[in-house]
Amino acid sequence: MSHRHVLKIGHRGAAGHAPENTLASVARGISLAADYVEVDIQRTLDGRLVLMHDKFINRTTNGSGRLSDLRWDELCGLDAGEGERIPLLQETLQVASGRIGLILESITPGIGPAVYRQVSDFGYRGPVIFSSFLHDEILAIHELDPNAMTMALMEAVPITRTAFAQEARATHAGIALDSMTGEFGEALHQSGLRVFLYTADTDEQIGLARTLGADGIISNFPERI
Repeated sequence: MSHRHVLKIGHRGAAGHAPENTLASVARGISLAADYVEVDIQRTLDGRLVLMHDKFINRTTNGSGRLSDLRWDELCGLDAGEGERIPLLQETLQVASGRIGLILESITPGIGPAVYRQVSDFGYRGPVIFSSFLHDEILAIHELDPNAMTMALMEAVPITRTAFAQEARATHAGIALDSMTGEFGEALHQSGLRVFLYTADTDEQIGLARTLGADGIISNFPERI
């Protein structure tokens, strides 16, 4: 097995150590010397870009309801775990710029270009990869900036192995560890894509991700990679 460098990527910040998708979690990823932290972006009813994975806020906050139906003033006072708040993307850029790479996953349909513009206008220092399961979001970003790094996410092994990423003009493919096979990874690499695997937390999972040729491993415990 080769000992090539594999990127260490914190999942939802470093969610094994601090509440997911919070500034504390991002800061923990930085302190653990991850190469990147991955966070999830949604748009509020009044158009603010915030960090949240689930469509409903019930699991990760002391509030309830669908995020896209709520305004920022209804969200900003909620407890997102251990006294943390739901952060704005803007606040996350301020905390992370010059300190770590970011993977920004667009969850709300249609927000890809807005996420890209906010990062671009901010002048973020460090690498940024724009990712989504909604592949038209990253295609839209590619059309705004052909040099942007983008990642098509996939939780399956498609019949045409690489079309999903090539149609999105992606630079990276983010694949669920459970969906990854040696043949799938080889096809992705042969088409020039970098392959990130998620979510690998145990030594066994991380070892499997390495043997499957991951260029980056996304983990709640990035220090284990």
